[in-house]
Amino acid sequence: MDRVDVVRMSVTALLTLLGSPLLWATFVALTYISMTRIKRERAMFRSRRRPPKSEWQHFIWPSLLLAVVASVAMILLETTITLEWAISFTVLYTLVVLTMHPRFFNPIFPLFILFAVVMLRDVIPYGEWSDWVSQMARVDWTVYALVFGVVTLAEAILLRWDGPKETSPTLILSKRGQFIGGHVVKRVWFFPLVIFLPPSFGFDFPMFPIVLPIPIGVSLLSTGALPGTLLGRLSNFRGVLALIALALYGASFALQIPYVDYVLFALFILYELALQWIKRENRGTTPVFINGNRGAVIIDTLPNSPGEAMQLIPGESIYKVNGTVITGGHSFYEALQQHKPYIKLEVLNLNGDIRFVQRAMYETDPHELGILFVSEPTSPRVRLRKL
Repeated sequence: MDRVDVVRMSVTALLTLLGSPLLWATFVALTYISMTRIKRERAMFRSRRRPPKSEWQHFIWPSLLLAVVASVAMILLETTITLEWAISFTVLYTLVVLTMHPRFFNPIFPLFILFAVVMLRDVIPYGEWSDWVSQMARVDWTVYALVFGVVTLAEAILLRWDGPKETSPTLILSKRGQFIGGHVVKRVWFFPLVIFLPPSFGFDFPMFPIVLPIPIGVSLLSTGALPGTLLGRLSNFRGVLALIALALYGASFALQIPYVDYVLFALFILYELALQWIKRENRGTTPVFINGNRGAVIIDTLPNSPGEAMQLIPGESIYKVNGTVITGGHSFYEALQQHKPYIKLEVLNLNGDIRFVQRAMYETDPHELGILFVSEPTSPRVRLRKL
């Protein structure tokens, strides 16, 4: 294969990426997720936590780096699918993305459906779709295991590497009607994966390269722990499932694995059960962001604000301002007005220890200091989610 063939194959693969409805559906979903986040933050805190471009920055990096590594591996392994399989996968995944819920943005759902359809072809008569399903059945189970393992391993890495960054503060209601703070993790990562079709379409390539623009998403509300803690647990589960799938793929070269179809189905199901278990554990844990006897609990700080400069951390609480005990956000602001132009804060950290933070106040400082507390939403029309 000369340099001209490599260029032609690269251009062809790029065109399949740009022509995929899955790519454009993902762009629409990402725009929608960004707009709804900004609208919610402004309704609750009168200010957005971060600009719209933040979602797009996380969308591209660092997932694109992992996608390049994964695509190189797929090319070296000469992973091949059929055209019917590629179209079915793309259509199913596009429908999933159009739900606008990032928690569904993973190939587990289209893979599960495709695998089930192929497995049941001898039980269910597909009629005029029989030939189509027969072509899908040409894709071996090892491809399902490899795609699931590679994408899920990338998700595990991204959850730990990028997931805890720039989460979105929120307010919710407890069962008793008390305001509780939390952090929403809604992230979509771009993971384009190079894969091959058999020679076709009049090209004389030994294999026909295409790019599947796979979006990887996560949606998690963190109340009983900091976002990094929950995402770390989820990352561990995802990593174990990915390694099992990749081990099955590797073992297929040397062994005839019995009941492998059922093992793959079990991995697909465990993928979803792991998320539900973590969510249930989070709901059953005492909330971190709840006002009590600790003073004013900090949900977050705005970027480039005095609160961020003072290194105040989400989950900490401000107990005293210049010796004056405070009970919430309103009393904090009142104490600030009494003690200008210098403030000394007593802060209870996440371990319950007291640390002191002090700073001069300037006329240009916002009266809130860019600190977001657990309190009543600024807009009375906002509808809060119940825990």
